[in-house]
This record gives sequence, structure tokens and C-alpha cells, in this order.
Amino acid sequence: MKKNIFAIILSMILIFSLPITIAVKAYELPAYVSNSYENYNQSTADYNLSQVRRSRSRSHSRYRSHSASSNSIDLAIYCIAGLIVLAFTFITFKINKKKSTKVYKNIPPIFPHNANMQIAKYIYKKDENFNLEKFLNWVKNIFLTLENAFSQRDWQKIFTFESKELFEEHNAQIQELISLGRVNIKDNINIIDAYLHKLVIDENSENLTVSIRATMNNYIVDEASGSIITGKKEEVFDTIYQMTFVRTNGIKTTIINGESITKIEKSDWTLTKFEPVDNNFVDDISGIVFNNNNKF
Repeated sequence: MKKNIFAIILSMILIFSLPITIAVKAYELPAYVSNSYENYNQSTADYNLSQVRRSRSRSHSRYRSHSASSNSIDLAIYCIAGLIVLAFTFITFKINKKKSTKVYKNIPPIFPHNANMQIAKYIYKKDENFNLEKFLNWVKNIFLTLENAFSQRDWQKIFTFESKELFEEHNAQIQELISLGRVNIKDNINIIDAYLHKLVIDENSENLTVSIRATMNNYIVDEASGSIITGKKEEVFDTIYQMTFVRTNGIKTTIINGESITKIEKSDWTLTKFEPVDNNFVDDISGIVFNNNNKF
């Protein structure tokens, strides 16, 4: 935006300053007339002054006529150049304005603590098959599948990786949309980051919370008319979700053919919570948390 403003100002200066400079230059006396007039020979002092003035007037008129013609061409060239710069700047401004029509909303009020190294180091000691990169990629796929399930109102897609309680909650939400004849559109999903936030360990289970940040379009339309009921197409939501997975304490990552299982339809982890980070979120506990007498 600043570059566009600068280009416009520069173009205006170019268009309006050069004609003024050319006009001033057109009225300057030619150097050869001035010199010949000041350095004339003393022996011709009796030369008729009126003839000198007439000669000077004719010479100066010819110079000004030639100068005016030349300056008119220069003026036209500079004006055309200035107009080209202005046109280019205007077109660029329109293109950039069109690109910037996206409106970002719901920017996360807080970014949960990133405890990747601390948590991964602990898990590696008890589960040598755990792979942090593959696990986070698996979580990203879960997130995309979950959001697409809402858009397509297909609850069967989320059955394989959710706990029974969470599945029933999400299924009820989808059924409500169907009964109301509404579709929750979630598209242009872009996952910006995903990282381990908290690992809560008790006597029976490991509860691993992953923070995942993503941008997306999120709006609700009427199924019959296609009109938007809530939200806007150009609004881009920038959000962070907390996804908590649980597995039985002591379980290790399953390996098949030398590869750990990181597929949506089968995993050692089960999704039990799926919550957005909002203004009520408090990042007071992160890293490794023990709910019993276990020690690191």
C-alpha cells in the first residue's frame, strides 16, 4: 500500500514539475546572443543600436520558436510517461486490493505453550517406536477429516478415531444441521502449525494434548436456497484447536512392516476432546503432568 502511494506521488511530481521547468527554460536567453552582445568590438561602437536590437530580436525569436517546439515535444513525452506510471500504479492498486479482500477474524487470543521436545523426550524413553513427525502429521489428517465431515455432514467419517462420547457429541451437532436444512461450510483449510502441548499421565492412561493452528473459511448456508445464514465467504478464521488423545498407560506404538501405525482408521490413540482456544483459555499447565505418584 505504501509503495502504491509513493508511486502516485512520484507520478504527480513528474507530470506537474517538468512542464514548469520546461516553460521556465523556454524564456532563458541563449548563451551565444548574450556573449556576442557583451563582447562586441569597441571599434564598431558607432554601430546602429537599433539594428543590433532588431537583429537580436529576430535571433531570439527564432531561438524561442525552436525552443518552444522542442519543449512541446519534451512536454508531451513526459506527460505520456507520467500517465503510463499512473495507469500502472492504478492497475497494481486494484489487483492488490482484490487480493486483500480476505477479512481475518477470531485471531487466537493466546498461543498455547509448545512443549514438543520435553514431551517427545519422555515418550521416547518409554516408547522407542514413537515418531513425533509422523504423529503430528497423523493429527493434521485427523483435523482435516473432522472439519470435512462437518461440511459434508457425514458423521461416519469420524467414527473410527473418536471416543464414543465425543462421537455422539459431534454426531448430534451434524444431525441438528441436517434437521435445520443447513450446511456448515469449512473450506480453504490451511494448517499453519501443530505441536505437543501437554501430556497428563495417571495410573491408567496417557492423555496427550496437541495444539493445532489453522486458517479457514467458515460459514453456514441454507441447503435449499444456498444463501448464507451465518458468516461471510471472504472471512478467514484464524484459530487454534486443542485436540486431546488418550491411550492405555504402558502401550507402545504399534509397528507393522517396520512402520509405526499412523493411519486414521487405526491407531493406538483415541481422540477424546476437540476444543477451540478462546478468550477463556488459560495456559497455566503444559509439558508433563503426573496425576499420581509416578516420577519422571
